[in-house]
Amino acid sequence: MEQMEKRPVNVKEARFFAKTVLAREMSCDVIDIRFIGGGSFGLVFEASIDKAPYTVIMKGFRCEGICEREANELRLLAMDSAVKVPQVYFTAAASPEAPMDFLCMEKVDGTNCFTDFGKLLCSKREKERFADEVTTAAHHWHTQTGDRFGLIDSAVYDTWLDFYRPFAAEILEEARRMASAGRLGRRALRAMENGWTHFDAIFCEPVGKACLIHGDLNVMNIMSDKKLHMTAIIDPLESKWADPEYELFQMRNLTGNLFGLYETYKRKYPVSENCDVKTAFYALYHEVYTYINTGSRIHWYLPQMVRRFEKDLRKSGLAAFQ
Repeated sequence: MEQMEKRPVNVKEARFFAKTVLAREMSCDVIDIRFIGGGSFGLVFEASIDKAPYTVIMKGFRCEGICEREANELRLLAMDSAVKVPQVYFTAAASPEAPMDFLCMEKVDGTNCFTDFGKLLCSKREKERFADEVTTAAHHWHTQTGDRFGLIDSAVYDTWLDFYRPFAAEILEEARRMASAGRLGRRALRAMENGWTHFDAIFCEPVGKACLIHGDLNVMNIMSDKKLHMTAIIDPLESKWADPEYELFQMRNLTGNLFGLYETYKRKYPVSENCDVKTAFYALYHEVYTYINTGSRIHWYLPQMVRRFEKDLRKSGLAAFQ
């Protein structure tokens, strides 16, 4: 497991490439194109063009292999969804004139529920309705099942742990190397090692069905209007046929707890007895996995995952099994 190699493209260059690709692929004039955000792997632009649909979103990817995967995830999630998922208009592979992969998709209404901080001032009733809408949409995907576990384009595993155990083991092995090199703190590694020691106890309940999950269902990717009426869910990441509880840890991330997403899901739908400690394990290992892939992290965020896991492991009583 290694850090993904990123193309050295800045926002100004990516904007030019996005405009070039959009004009070519849609045979249109690009009236305006502006940068609206980005993450570890992608840069996102909103563009106005001279033909229907008139406004589109262009996402340029700094790394290979992500663009088509995300497009396929969006298409699959949209096939049977309780919430709006952006329509994919086209994908375009990197070329000499535009050395980035691009995904062009529908612009959806609303703003995300993390950076629009005014939504935190909504009433308790509005937040409860919002949590109900989000969890209903998530559970609708979770009721869709597959024959095997794994990434949606490579689901070949008979059980969830056939997929997840070696994946987690690989994350831990790389975490040990990072800690030895001084790139990961001792407390984080100690928490991961403790989780691994108690892996069989934490994951003792079998996962019966391979359920469809979005893969990155945190408030950054949930769109709503100013009154918290959900309008869309965007930006899946490594969607899987998985344990549905692998989705739930994202509901606790960022400001998710301030909207009650995780607790609302647990109240409405059956979860495993070990759900809290499982999702805390998932969150900790996922955060380190993201650090491995991107080479960067939010410094206050990983310690939060460590503290949550330590707390939930103590509460679970499972540590006494070893």
